[in-house]
Amino acid sequence: MKNKFSFLTALWWILLLAVLGFFLLAATDKHSRESEDENRMLAAFPTLSGKSLADASFMNGFEDFLSDAFFGREGVTKFTDRVMDKFSVLTAEEEAVQKAEEMDRRLQAEGAADGENPAEKPAADAPAETAAPAATDAPEEPVHEDEPQAADAVDDPDENMEEEPLLGGDEIISRNTSYLWLKQTDGDVKKIYSFSRKNLETYAKTLRMMLDYLPADGQILFTQAPLASIGNRWTDQPSTYCGWGSSAETMLRECIGDEARIHVFNSMAILEPHIAAGEKMFYQTDHHWTAEGAYVVASEMMKAQGLPVVPYEEYDYKAIRSKARTKKGVRDTFNALYPLLPARSLIVTNRTNETELPLMNYSVPTYRTFMNNTRKPWRRIITGFNTGRKALVICDSFGNAFAPYLLPYYDEVHMADFRKGDFDKKLAGGSMGELMQYFGIDDVYIVTSTANGLRKNNSLIYLRKYLVE
Repeated sequence: MKNKFSFLTALWWILLLAVLGFFLLAATDKHSRESEDENRMLAAFPTLSGKSLADASFMNGFEDFLSDAFFGREGVTKFTDRVMDKFSVLTAEEEAVQKAEEMDRRLQAEGAADGENPAEKPAADAPAETAAPAATDAPEEPVHEDEPQAADAVDDPDENMEEEPLLGGDEIISRNTSYLWLKQTDGDVKKIYSFSRKNLETYAKTLRMMLDYLPADGQILFTQAPLASIGNRWTDQPSTYCGWGSSAETMLRECIGDEARIHVFNSMAILEPHIAAGEKMFYQTDHHWTAEGAYVVASEMMKAQGLPVVPYEEYDYKAIRSKARTKKGVRDTFNALYPLLPARSLIVTNRTNETELPLMNYSVPTYRTFMNNTRKPWRRIITGFNTGRKALVICDSFGNAFAPYLLPYYDEVHMADFRKGDFDKKLAGGSMGELMQYFGIDDVYIVTSTANGLRKNNSLIYLRKYLVE
């Protein structure tokens, strides 16, 4: 009798817990949503179908959903992080490297299509040989004439740097390899990333192909910026580091040759004196550059074109405070500008279908305030200015803080994300090149982070694929 009673008690507890579990599951938000504490999108409830059950994608997605949706998750995560921090044996340098790797993974994941593994190698999706449209009178050139070196999906620091003899001068560069590095206080340097000439030659060909979709006076302006994990590294460790540098832009310029309509800007060189002066060019709680950092680089691009630069202070801003996401309780301020003239922001599908949404989102305490977050497949902003020119910003999320500063210089500013899965020709109504011609784009700004830049398949493969296919 006693055993029977114990069995019934256990059974009732199991049933009670099962009912409670089903209730919590039913009440939980099943959509993908932003975690402000982790600065990422939490997993949505996966689609249930025969195919998803057969290939195990449903169970894998369900596990991700459960780990992101359990009750009190953010409190447990914070407590666990505090405990781990107390017992951490990592040095400051090791923690900086770990932080850089995690930030790169987050930025890569932002560009992954729904249900897609951002760490998947995309080599199998490399574009076939495709010529530029006949309407451009472009010489026939294979889209993938030179196969770029495989690039990791995560922008981890290079462990085995090429031991090719370095050339003289202020830059760290060899005949076949360029680098991104940190300057050390002892006079030495710490190389972080390497960029092969072969990859940069491939990228230079893509830029030259892009000119065929622009008018005779059209220009391409390129830059890539490091993530905050690198941008803040030498300011957070002043006893170890005293600056930084990159020679990838020098080598890319060499690969481009004498084409005067393609301009390469070294964001690190532009930002370095501002950082040295104590200005905040990167966020502490986020992996992006600040609005001020984006403005400084945009201003240099305007100066290079002989255009008068709108002073930073001429804009009105809403100062949006972030939540504290660091051990020291540091918070960032996202200064989201108000446009000088009323602007219309439109999401474009099938070339002509347009859905209006606010230009900025002034209600969220994250980087997603800028340009109301990344949108696909194509965005069109009518600026209210009368300049006679139109621009396209091809970018990852770093472009969202940058694009607002282009508005006074163009009648329209268009935006497209070149990361894998973030541009869809069928949904957009054409390839990037076709849409550039359809909308009459004059100038193209390519603004990316190193997580998707000159050593990554997003730049080496997908930019060209989306341009012509």
